[in-house]
Amino acid sequence: MRWAAILILIGGVTVVGLAIWQALQDKPAPEQPTSSSTTTSQSAPGETPTFARLYASQIADVAAPFTFSLEIPTGWQAEAVREIEAISIYDPGAAGDSNLEKSQLFIRHFEANAFLTLQTVTIHDRDETTVDGRPAVRYEIEKKSGVTDFPSQPSWRNQRHIVTDVRVTDDNPSTFYVIAKRPDLADTTYQQLLDSLKVTDEPLVEPGLLTPTAEFESRITKKRFGTYVTPENSPVSPERFTGFHTGVDVEYGDVGDEVPVRAIANGTVTLAKIAQGYGGVVVVTHAIDDRERSTIYGHLDPAILPTVGATITRGQELGRLGDGRTDETDGERKHLHFAVRVDTGLVLLGYVQRESDLSGWLDPLILSYSSS
Repeated sequence: MRWAAILILIGGVTVVGLAIWQALQDKPAPEQPTSSSTTTSQSAPGETPTFARLYASQIADVAAPFTFSLEIPTGWQAEAVREIEAISIYDPGAAGDSNLEKSQLFIRHFEANAFLTLQTVTIHDRDETTVDGRPAVRYEIEKKSGVTDFPSQPSWRNQRHIVTDVRVTDDNPSTFYVIAKRPDLADTTYQQLLDSLKVTDEPLVEPGLLTPTAEFESRITKKRFGTYVTPENSPVSPERFTGFHTGVDVEYGDVGDEVPVRAIANGTVTLAKIAQGYGGVVVVTHAIDDRERSTIYGHLDPAILPTVGATITRGQELGRLGDGRTDETDGERKHLHFAVRVDTGLVLLGYVQRESDLSGWLDPLILSYSSS
């Protein structure tokens, strides 16, 4: 079936929360039990927004022709419009009484030999361009007077707005993407989204996870994921903290030699600094179980931390454990605090006050590891 290049979108929706690539902001210190806040979904006023790469193929129930990826603002989400094979990318904080009305981009595909247009819209402007090196046409369109409102779509699609059609291949027929812009979305943001588009892009399949240290599981002897700790019941003495433990502690107090700490998977360093409760701490973002997640490595020697933004390969050394009861570990014993976030948020809390707040983390021991 061939669709005109300016297509009107409808449908039942299935929402998928996006893993957020990088919320580059400092959070409360890792093992300070006074707060259990999670990542803010949007940048504060005046801050430069951060972006995360969305892979269309990872949206639940998405149509097979969608193989693109693009970077969207942190906090935005995407849903598949199943009945008409479309995608809506929306801002949960935008005005509107439904996710559909909060849509910022509305995307459809069609098959044709050339760029086409519908007879139900007036074309006010047409400019040929390129997107990701592919032929594209940018239109300014408006639904013609007397034409019934387009059903099951954000209401702004019935108004004057911009769409960009992108030819995906040189085949005849070819898949075309139709990327419609909400009228009040800033032109600069729309252009940034288009500039980040890769018309065919699938997430890399990562090799199996590697344990962050040698003898990883056998040395988790004191604090496991979810352990409730107080100064009175803690397996560690003295104990500074109270709360539910967000990771696992891997004990090396009996090891006099240096203990290397390595990345469990390919990824990018999103934080490396000295933090209260940790001493040296590193956060790396990876694709784990088809989701973008962050891993936290605490109590490292601050003198040899990696550089923020560095690309890390599976098994690459991130640093070494700091000496116990020194500033290198913020006075803590020699051990690795290892935690896995469900998202890419830079949340360094080592403890949370409510058990329900553990939903922001995964138990590291449910993941499948190899030792080499």
